Amino acid sequence: MRSKHSISWRTAAVVTAALTVATAGLTAAPANARTTATCNLTAPYRVVIGQPYKEFKLYASGVCSMGGTAWSAWNLIHPSQGDQGGAGFGSVGSGNNQYSWDVYSSHTIGVHTWRPYAAYDSNSNQLSQNTVQSDIRLATAAWITSKRTQDVVTLTGTSLLYSTGSNSYFKRSAKGAFQYKERGTTTWRGLKAVTTNSAGVATMSYRFSRTRDYRFVLYTTPVSWDQASATTTR
Repeated sequence: MRSKHSISWRTAAVVTAALTVATAGLTAAPANARTTATCNLTAPYRVVIGQPYKEFKLYASGVCSMGGTAWSAWNLIHPSQGDQGGAGFGSVGSGNNQYSWDVYSSHTIGVHTWRPYAAYDSNSNQLSQNTVQSDIRLATAAWITSKRTQDVVTLTGTSLLYSTGSNSYFKRSAKGAFQYKERGTTTWRGLKAVTTNSAGVATMSYRFSRTRDYRFVLYTTPVSWDQASATTTR
């Protein structure tokens, strides 16, 4: 879904660009002259869809964020679905250096590119812009339970995926792993790679007499992000 702000800033950008050309003779510098100054967009790379709607903050920096009539804009492009809205700053946006990006659960999934649209300083000089990416995928959840019978430790992991249709999590088959770390340390190590069944469950048992911390992790897929469960100790 496109940002609810995309139409407004693009309309303003067209008007501002037209005014820039119309007033070219009144400025000291040549209109639309490209300078060595840059305008940079900062956007989150990892974007997780795990609720119906979430707001993300985007930031512009450089000459284009110094107020006056300076402005800048980027289009958000999906590799196969194309234009997914955009972000505008300054006189065509919601502020000099900050923009609220509204991401709904119906948003396209995958790596998106923030492609430069245009940027100008207060003297109507065109600025160069950076290109950044945002990777949008569904949220997952990982659960773990454990028990010990003498020196046998049994671990059960559960995998869940966020559903954009019901706006809730459901159990599903997924690839993941059980991990452990020794008490008092910070490094997690692989214990066993597993694939949960259609009910989203995987179980393993092994013999180990000392106490360890355990967790269950899910791997990243083309549509979902990785996730780690809480820690259990046995």
